[in-house]
Amino acid sequence: MASDEGMRVVGTIRSIELHTLAAKFHNVTPRQVAKIALDIERATDEEGEELDVLNLADLLFQGPAELVPRFSTGDRVQIVTSPESSLHITSIRPAPLS
Repeated sequence: MASDEGMRVVGTIRSIELHTLAAKFHNVTPRQVAKIALDIERATDEEGEELDVLNLADLLFQGPAELVPRFSTGDRVQIVTSPESSLHITSIRPAPLS
């Protein structure tokens, strides 16, 4: 796995919703993000080692607001996260059949 990748997870979208993040600094406008909950089938860490999906059951992945119209509940997807934050989505696509 490339060093610019964090976790790689495959699962079915349980929920996908827009959330507004409050600004941390004065005069910075709040922004919207997509929060995605998955029923995770499998996951690997940065080194490609398998992770116990039971430990990941309640995670909410976060990505750009544009994901909400592109994906919906019930879609099977593969998410790659950033190495700095294992919850920030760097890429999402329909999952390959396995």
